[in-house]
Amino acid sequence: MPDLLTKKETIKSSTGPKYNSPLFSYIGLLLFFLVGASYGGTILLNSNQQKTKEKLIEEIKLKEESLRSELLDEIFLLDERLKNMGSLLHKHTFTSNIFKLIEADVHPSVRFSSFNLNTDSRKIDMSGEAASYTALSKQIGIFERNAQIEKVEFGGLSSGPNNLIGFRLTIILRPGIFLLRP
Repeated sequence: MPDLLTKKETIKSSTGPKYNSPLFSYIGLLLFFLVGASYGGTILLNSNQQKTKEKLIEEIKLKEESLRSELLDEIFLLDERLKNMGSLLHKHTFTSNIFKLIEADVHPSVRFSSFNLNTDSRKIDMSGEAASYTALSKQIGIFERNAQIEKVEFGGLSSGPNNLIGFRLTIILRPGIFLLRP
């Protein structure tokens, strides 16, 4: 029988290859310091940028405060004035459009001697004289064909001096005539 006790087997060590040179140790140590320096540099850069950001925010706040006290109050005041002017102009009636309408639509043989405008009821009461019944009829037709006039009421015929025909007209205007047009 074989003697198991006397036979020694050699056990090989599997700890890996042994290197005589510490080159890899130096490279590892160098990489460790580079990573550490990069991390430290990043932290310093970040803190420097945070300080710069805080300084810039403080400068912006100071400039905002100096603007608010003078210019912003004036800007808000002007804005409020413009809003008030806009609402005033929006509600304002423009009677100059009516004068343009009458001027453009008066027959050459008709003359108006009185003019009374009531913007609330959109009425114009006028009295005048015409050279003939034909001229008066044409004048009434001109007013009736105008798109800005809603209704024409005629009355009060009379005979005046120099064979002129006296009359009264009431014109009811459409609401759009009171709006501003360029």
